[in-house]
Amino acid sequence: MPAHPFEAATLSIDAMARRCGVSVATVNRFAASLEYDGYSAFRAHWQRALQQQSPQEPLDKLQRQRSAATPTQERLRTAPHAGAAQLQTAGALLDPAALECVAALLARARRIAVLGSDVTAYLAGYFASYAGLFHPNVEAVSGLGGVTEAQRRLMALTPEDVLLVLSLPRYSTHTIELCAEASDAGVPVIAVTDSPHAPVLAHVRHALIAPAQHPMLPASGVGLLGLLESLCMLLATSGPRSSDELLRMAQAGARFRVDARAQPARKPRA
Repeated sequence: MPAHPFEAATLSIDAMARRCGVSVATVNRFAASLEYDGYSAFRAHWQRALQQQSPQEPLDKLQRQRSAATPTQERLRTAPHAGAAQLQTAGALLDPAALECVAALLARARRIAVLGSDVTAYLAGYFASYAGLFHPNVEAVSGLGGVTEAQRRLMALTPEDVLLVLSLPRYSTHTIELCAEASDAGVPVIAVTDSPHAPVLAHVRHALIAPAQHPMLPASGVGLLGLLESLCMLLATSGPRSSDELLRMAQAGARFRVDARAQPARKPRA
């Protein structure tokens, strides 16, 4: 097992060469010296090794829940209670010094790019929507073009920007690789993830941690969502938009809002 198995499994050959301070040709020769057909075969080997560590875990959790004689009402209560506990733990894990650094980076960033994969891609869009109220340039980069589109957008980032990466089990190798490439380019990277041992942390400047255990699903996004809303609150108080700008935006959007209190109560159907 290499000293950095996730890097061996996720870095592109260009990123690996930059990380090691050697040429691409040297990386290829190294892979060949280990009797791989090339760097792609070397990386594929370590991707398989990582995936084989616990391939059945999500299915095992699901099977245990299906086998348990648990009333439906009790199952439904479990998720909110677990989510509340995750939010409390996420708050307890916050490092005030790290939070100050994160707030300063986000507030002065020329652009905030948000990267997620699978479920966290939707959470990235949620954050971009709310954070865009308080910062003029926030973008979820995982668009319809998939990994290729995300990579193209991330290549436009500079050290004046910030990459906010969201990573939950089972961790996406694409997210880790794109995060590593942005870090190598000098882009400040902030991670919101579930563990101090999450593989993405090898490539970030600051991290916020929220537990993500779930009795049935591969991971829960409740704690991560709470941290994202906390970051929106930080931007609301320290972001670049002035109070006058926020007022104009609120007034412009008011005509599209419906006050439910002013609507007549609807009678339930018989």
